[in-house]
Amino acid sequence: MRVILASASPRRAEILARVTWPFDVLPAAIDERRLGDEDPETHVRRLAREKAIRLSRAHPEAWVLGSDTVVAQGDDIFGKPADDADALRMLSRLDAAPHLVLTGFAWARGGEAVVHDLSRSEVRFRKIGEREIRAYVATGEPRDKAGAYAIQGGAARFVDSVRGSVSGVIGLPLEGVLESARRLGISEPVSPLPPEAVALRLRAVRGEVAARTVAAGRPPESCRLVAVTKGHPAALAHAAIAAGATDVGENYVQEGARKRAEVAALSNADAARWHLIGPLQTNKAALAVRTFDLVHAIDRVEVAAALAKRASGPVAGLLQVNVARDPSKAGVPPDDVLAHVRRLADVPGFEPRGLMTIGPLDADAAATRGTFAALRQQVDELRGMGYERLTELSMGMSDDYPEAIAEGATLVRLGTAIFGPRVRPVGDRR
Repeated sequence: MRVILASASPRRAEILARVTWPFDVLPAAIDERRLGDEDPETHVRRLAREKAIRLSRAHPEAWVLGSDTVVAQGDDIFGKPADDADALRMLSRLDAAPHLVLTGFAWARGGEAVVHDLSRSEVRFRKIGEREIRAYVATGEPRDKAGAYAIQGGAARFVDSVRGSVSGVIGLPLEGVLESARRLGISEPVSPLPPEAVALRLRAVRGEVAARTVAAGRPPESCRLVAVTKGHPAALAHAAIAAGATDVGENYVQEGARKRAEVAALSNADAARWHLIGPLQTNKAALAVRTFDLVHAIDRVEVAAALAKRASGPVAGLLQVNVARDPSKAGVPPDDVLAHVRRLADVPGFEPRGLMTIGPLDADAAATRGTFAALRQQVDELRGMGYERLTELSMGMSDDYPEAIAEGATLVRLGTAIFGPRVRPVGDRR
């Protein structure tokens, strides 16, 4: 089944790679001028449909996705700026009041639009001055962006709040496009994905994590993405690092050690920090300290002591907390966190850096968010007691990272969202 993206936008290609793979990129040339008294929502819906239909007529056997994004303030539409002066004008206007980011999308086949929809998000800027706006415009980033800004880019520092689809603000509403593609029977990506698909998906997820962090009222750099490569070959870990991944996670010590060595042979080893996110046995401590920069799942003081004993310098780790009190999960109970932190802080050579948890399985978003909120409250209380070096909150995976970011996660551990499902189960090689 052939899929065509009727857009030249790199951001839309990155997001679409999370929905389907492979696909072709064939931009549709249409007249994008506003018709008469067309309101912003009607305008953006029409452009998305016209792009999809135009290419679908030329390629009737393919599924064609058309999309368009505009920024609207009242009845005024802000498209891509004509030049730097136009970008300056747009941003000065958007600074004055909230605005909407409208992204329309349409699937077409055989020359007919089969599905068309719209995401509607409200964005508020904080008060920004002309000097800040001019400095941003000078970077060149606003030139091909609707409304002259990218929420996942340098304009993140302007954003006060976002209500609606974060990916829609970036350029394509992931949730709506994915749901409609599944309903239409459009093929989802199948593992193993090629390196180019992994690179696209990594950039899409990085942008979304940054944008969601901004929407939560925090600087974009305050939440880092850990690309979890468990069960995937070193070539794909290398592809993710080459595409900008700064943190890589592994569940098993031996698999991580082998993979890091293989990635080193491919030249990008120094470009990433490696995280052990699975449980650790004390007999693997020596290999773990040689391989990983941060250990997430410390659930016993004996493990921390074993790491410190075998390390040539300070060892950093996170205490795993079983917030949901799930008997199938590791981690200390919430009531025992303070006692464990005190004991960990007394281990010579070990530096407790924060807390880690795994969200509840099959819970709704509200329950999941409550779990993450409880962990954030615990680390806040510990910091108030003087444990100020507990700065990390490792929580959130591919199914629940939006809730984790909303509750203050500083590290989210994402594998499937970047690499797709694992091809085969991996045995216990810890």
